[in-house]
Amino acid sequence: MRIGEVAARVGVSADTVRYYEKKNVLPKPLRTDGGYRLYPPESVERIAFVRNAMRFGFTLKEIAIFLRSRHAGHAPCRDVRAAADRMLAAMDRQIVELTEARAAVRRTLTDWDRRLAIAPAGARAGLLDTLTPASPSTAPTSRRRLKRGRV
Repeated sequence: MRIGEVAARVGVSADTVRYYEKKNVLPKPLRTDGGYRLYPPESVERIAFVRNAMRFGFTLKEIAIFLRSRHAGHAPCRDVRAAADRMLAAMDRQIVELTEARAAVRRTLTDWDRRLAIAPAGARAGLLDTLTPASPSTAPTSRRRLKRGRV
């Protein structure tokens, strides 16, 4: 199969297939005399496997390490389990951080409501001025880490 067919079967772009090759989670395919990649049918299953592992939360780097270990005849199961345990611990830390950030935002909103209640209509209440480096934060980096699933 050519790259476009493999990509279409799995629902990814050809660039993604090439990227997986570069990151060593997909074996390098044979090439035609014209330089076109020719993938074996197992490539579809491998890409689906990689996508499932990524949805679970593993990085491509981790997946590559697990696959390299498997290919070398080892059983990476304990390493996979340990990595998943680290992922869970990171999620637990994120939940604590987000719970604290949520409480801080609630406190800030309560303070802002008090300030707005005593400010004359249309007058500046200085809400943003109350945000100082010492103020509780929702930490934008925490939100980015949460999206990536990393701490």
